[in-house]
Amino acid sequence: PRTSACMSRRCLLLLSTTAAALRVSPLHAPRPLSRSAPRIAAVAAADAAGQKKRPSLRYITEAEMEERVLAAAIEQGVPAGEAQMYASCSRNIYSIGCVYPTVTVERLEQLLIGPAKAGEGWALLMLQCSRGKLPRLRSEGTALARMKAARAAAARRSK
Repeated sequence: PRTSACMSRRCLLLLSTTAAALRVSPLHAPRPLSRSAPRIAAVAAADAAGQKKRPSLRYITEAEMEERVLAAAIEQGVPAGEAQMYASCSRNIYSIGCVYPTVTVERLEQLLIGPAKAGEGWALLMLQCSRGKLPRLRSEGTALARMKAARAAAARRSK
């Protein structure tokens, strides 16, 4: 199993090599594209299809997030190596809150817009995490929210 120190070193190494390859400063904070466009589009698409239910923003495992981003990138014609890089970046953003250069984050968001408009909950979740709107997977806030939801579900089942 990987330790958080190992993941932090790995994240910093990946950040510095990505920044060097893209010739950008790794200290530049990511700028979100449009904050509500994917969510609004997903809700509008669901309404048009006769579904009034909003997409679910439940947390999934970091491995599952990486697999879904990889599949979406390959489906959109991104070369395999580049698709794997975006999938790895998404895993790090989602799980431990890594910060990447603006160019990388913007391209990742562009890859997620299509699935988000289609109402894919994982894409909406990843977009919100990349914009800092939701706590990362491995944070105290997320753990508390997940525990509260689990207790509420157990209480509903016991009734």
